Amino acid sequence: MLIPDKTFRIAAYGVFVVLALIAVRTFLDYGITWDEELQSQYGLAIADYYKSGFKDTGFDQLFNLYLYGGLFDALASIIDSYTPFFIYDTRHLLNAFFGLLGLWGTWKLGRFMGGDAVGFLALVLCALVPSYYGHMFNNPKDIPFAAGIVWTIYYMSRSYENPKLPTLIKLAIILGLTLGVRVGGVMVFAFWLAPMGLVALLPLVRNRNSKTWRAVASDIFSRSWRIVLPVALLAHAIMLVFWPWAQQNPLSNPLRALSEFSNFPQDVEVLLDGTIYRSTELPWTYVPSYFAIQLPEILILLLISFVLFLPQLWRPMAISRKQSLSLILLMIFVPVLYATIRHPALYDAVRHFLFVIPLACVIAAMAAYELFMLATSRCATRVALVIIFVASLAMQVFVIAKLHPYEYIYANQFIGGVRGAYGKYEADYWGSSFKEAATKLQAFVAAEGGIPAGQIYKVAICGPRSSATIYLPPNFRPVVANEPAEFFLSTTRWQCQNMRPGDEIIRVERLGAPLSIVKDLRNGYAYYEGNLKRLQMPPLTNP
Repeated sequence: MLIPDKTFRIAAYGVFVVLALIAVRTFLDYGITWDEELQSQYGLAIADYYKSGFKDTGFDQLFNLYLYGGLFDALASIIDSYTPFFIYDTRHLLNAFFGLLGLWGTWKLGRFMGGDAVGFLALVLCALVPSYYGHMFNNPKDIPFAAGIVWTIYYMSRSYENPKLPTLIKLAIILGLTLGVRVGGVMVFAFWLAPMGLVALLPLVRNRNSKTWRAVASDIFSRSWRIVLPVALLAHAIMLVFWPWAQQNPLSNPLRALSEFSNFPQDVEVLLDGTIYRSTELPWTYVPSYFAIQLPEILILLLISFVLFLPQLWRPMAISRKQSLSLILLMIFVPVLYATIRHPALYDAVRHFLFVIPLACVIAAMAAYELFMLATSRCATRVALVIIFVASLAMQVFVIAKLHPYEYIYANQFIGGVRGAYGKYEADYWGSSFKEAATKLQAFVAAEGGIPAGQIYKVAICGPRSSATIYLPPNFRPVVANEPAEFFLSTTRWQCQNMRPGDEIIRVERLGAPLSIVKDLRNGYAYYEGNLKRLQMPPLTNP
């Protein structure tokens, strides 16, 4: 490229600094998600397990969280004792740190695959994917896992050309930490081995004889013994440090967790293209559809370009780079194809597949770089491409700013944006908008003169109760959604806002799509004796 590599490195450092400053400035804006209260308790239970000398096993009483490693949650509970923040704010700041680690890994992998320009492009593309950025602050499962996967892929890629001890130790440590978040990361082992075997088998195409077969088998066995097995053993040991339940039976319990996740029993209602499905009975289009609407247009177009450019990108590559690219593609497409074919229980859009996004940004950056290189002979074409690219990224910055702090509800213009996706696809499935709704409810009551002395206002809640009540003072009492109350606070997920009549007084929305609603029940609606039921989806108008 015409711009020196050093310029791209400096620009990448600048982007990291800006992102870190934004994270520190905005992490307090994010509300509690549906799962965070339980996740926080899990972290405290793990800390208690170690403090008690491995005797207090209360961690296995918290729903099914024992099936997950406790790396993030335990770390958050420890760090929180040294910070001045509320526990959930501490968690959000730590979550942002893991998100930035994932972006750093995206940059490193991009540089490894195509140089400084590709690394910079991959970093910028990933940072401006709202699905990734929006989860950076309050998703304690999928963001740390995504960060771990991209770093694991990076060190596995380096191992193809330099399987030296320092590289393998770093790989084992990163992989062990990743498994300490979610054991499903073990699938990357198979993807790591596949390119090794592929390259080893290439000589057979040219020279088929028993000696060659024996040599190939010996080479594969040797690699497995000298490289893969030591990495696996060290990674397994590191995983156990952060996963108390696995320590109870280091071999069978991780396998049991893998089996549970393969047949996850979570059965909830899921919205897809305006139709409600059970999460255990999803059509094959679920994952492709959500990726199609939640990835930015520029990223989708670059991924299509990558498919077109793949032959000319592949031919001049060294064998080690071909192995690395094969590893990346396997990690992107195999899990998505598995979900498409097997239809496992899924929900919350495609947050379980966030680990795909940094890897997709790397190959998209490779395609972007190839486009720019093809246009170097024509100045006008090169300038036009740069303008289109910069304008697309600027639009992403604008949209992310408008959606803040609910960036993860993003939908691209192929579906009509967030407004077009409303009522057809999941929006605020985390329920984090309850923080803003609760704050506005307090302001509304304060404007009336406040709650009379000695009285309590009951708030009927349809959605994640802790996401709201933790931001309400003691004179607001949460109750079940159909109980007598002064106010009704609801998420718009599952059309909760229509389950109980009342006078709408507050609407939290972004880009024309409502996320949570507050209704005043004091004008004849306080005592609701009917069954909670869905009504017609309301129009997209301000109250």
